[in-house]
Amino acid sequence: MASKATLLRKGTVLYHDDDDKVTPLKNTDILIEGDSITKIGVNLEAPSGAEIVDCTDKIISPGFIDTHHHLWQTQLKGCHSEDSLLDYFPHGLLPSHFYDPEDTYWGQLTGALEAINSGTTFVLDHAHGCKTKEHVRQALSACSASGIRAVFAYATALRLEKWDTECCVPSQESQLEESIQDAIELAAGHPLGEGRIQIGYGFDAYYLPKEVVISVFTRLRAAGVKLITSHVVKSALF
Repeated sequence: MASKATLLRKGTVLYHDDDDKVTPLKNTDILIEGDSITKIGVNLEAPSGAEIVDCTDKIISPGFIDTHHHLWQTQLKGCHSEDSLLDYFPHGLLPSHFYDPEDTYWGQLTGALEAINSGTTFVLDHAHGCKTKEHVRQALSACSASGIRAVFAYATALRLEKWDTECCVPSQESQLEESIQDAIELAAGHPLGEGRIQIGYGFDAYYLPKEVVISVFTRLRAAGVKLITSHVVKSALF
């Protein structure tokens, strides 16, 4: 059975050459057969049965790359636009305490689909909502279901002993070793999402002794963790 073909007709194609120089090609066609671009040119002939998409006055570009996102927080979008960083921490980050695995799934899925709808096809997801292993599995399942390409940078959530109208009490229990072991196991497993989802790690614990940080990085790299990412900003917190 022949692969389905799609012809994008008469768009402005942002063409990247071998040196990644971008040239806009006006009134240009792109032929896609199966999951591959097979031809770029003017007035291309459409194969029999091909879907033809009129791209007049439209831009055709490679997918955009988002280098830092927290997909699990999609439900909180718009809630903290007026917050400073210090305001955000109790109001925006600590709500992970109340997220169950299903909340994480829907936040992750809608965030990934929103990205795709906006032309972003790759996300580096600093996933600091990893409260439990089940939260992690639901987040990965959502990434896979969305069709996006991503590095899932496994990061620990700040656990709380108590949070009510009277007080907020952080947990003194460290998740670092637990999260490292789980990330290593995931990285050693089969590729996720048909190879689209890679395991990374989100690390912000630079307050730890130097030898501990070096050990963490060494173990993760040896296990094949794709990328290690961190928050860095000039403020009272970092």
